Amino acid sequence: MTAFIPGAPCWFDVTTPDIPAAAEFYCALFGWTAEDQGAEAGHYTMLRQDGAQVAGIVSAATPDGGQKPSIWLPYFTVADAKATATAAVDAGATVYIEPTDVFGRLEFAILADPDGAAYGITHPITDPGSERIGQPGNPIWIEYTTPRNPADAMAHYAEVFDWDVRNAAWETATENPYQALSLPGRGEFGGSHIAAPGEPAPKWSVTIHAHDSDAIAARAVELGGSIVSAPQDFPGPSRVGVIADPFGATLGLMAFPH
Repeated sequence: MTAFIPGAPCWFDVTTPDIPAAAEFYCALFGWTAEDQGAEAGHYTMLRQDGAQVAGIVSAATPDGGQKPSIWLPYFTVADAKATATAAVDAGATVYIEPTDVFGRLEFAILADPDGAAYGITHPITDPGSERIGQPGNPIWIEYTTPRNPADAMAHYAEVFDWDVRNAAWETATENPYQALSLPGRGEFGGSHIAAPGEPAPKWSVTIHAHDSDAIAARAVELGGSIVSAPQDFPGPSRVGVIADPFGATLGLMAFPH
């Protein structure tokens, strides 16, 4: 079982109105395989790379016949789902899904931060989470887009998860600087930036380690998706772009020089 420390991102899933179609898209795009967990699990579908868990797909349908938005969501490791949910509410969060046991494998909850952005928490019991984080074809980074000062927006998470939130090493802006996210004694796992005009915010997004961001983005279009932000060079160095699946869920791509 993967040893995730409290506060670390450990799981990722995408909400969609059509699980089989979304599974077909992502498997064709990244070479993943999909495994429907059955009716008892609401047809939650596991995405795997060579048998190792990568991420999941969850139905957008709600019990009242409505639909949740199509988004990718990160989940953060906690030692106690109920205690963390309570602490998060005390820090301004709202509970969307109360702490829930999943077949004795894990406990999870879904919350909204004080600005309204959704995020998940997970207490792993026997579930290994995302088993190859950082490796090619797997999640490598999470990003928070905010309409206000990124450091202020991250204060909730710093309080709940004990994150280290500070200006990125490469940042030169003095107004609303980009924030790098890490855990004490650990490397960076994500960041937060102020939204550009027209950019949806507040929201979390997930980024996949791509072998070739440009090729994957082009392939996404061929499969019925779209390019939200064409890949471009960023500090690191890395080449980063954003795509959307056929249902509008956005996903980042990050490649590194070979």
